Amino acid sequence: MTKNQNESTSSTGSLQLGARVRQLRRVKGLTVDSLARATGVDKAHLSRIENNVKTPSIAMLAQLAQELGTTMGHLLGETLDESEIRITRAADLEAADDKNDAHRFLPLLHGGSVGSFEAFLFYPGKDANEVEGRHAGQEMLFIVSGSVELIFRTQSFQLQKGDCVQFPGYLAHRLRRVGRAQAVALLVLSNE
Repeated sequence: MTKNQNESTSSTGSLQLGARVRQLRRVKGLTVDSLARATGVDKAHLSRIENNVKTPSIAMLAQLAQELGTTMGHLLGETLDESEIRITRAADLEAADDKNDAHRFLPLLHGGSVGSFEAFLFYPGKDANEVEGRHAGQEMLFIVSGSVELIFRTQSFQLQKGDCVQFPGYLAHRLRRVGRAQAVALLVLSNE
């Protein structure tokens, strides 16, 4: 390995270190402040580690690993913690009844252990007044099949198979299926 390749690998590892610390902290439900107190480090210093501005000492890395319930090797990207990988198998999903006209959601990735986003297969019903969405974070909708109307208070958009839209969740919005054919959308909600 050349010197430049080694520096590139080291840089990539440190970028992943900050992201791993942040992700594990969030999964454990800890704030920057609470993790800083638990490890005896200044909150600003921990924030700089998470943002890849500072690299922790070996002692600090060991404390972070202990408080986050992982290993130093995992924080450094040398090992894979399989508990961080979540797979939803097709056989585990409920079958969607296409004769039902009500909105239906099938969770793909859902719950506190997922982290900063959740994903669903969404089968919109024909009535847009059924549910109005408004939430923190961001929303992304990818139309897998059919046609969907996305309705905001003053404007609406018709989305077809293959279309993708992203918007802040604080915008009040409703969805409905357009036409008789079942529509399916991949819905991703981010709480950031």
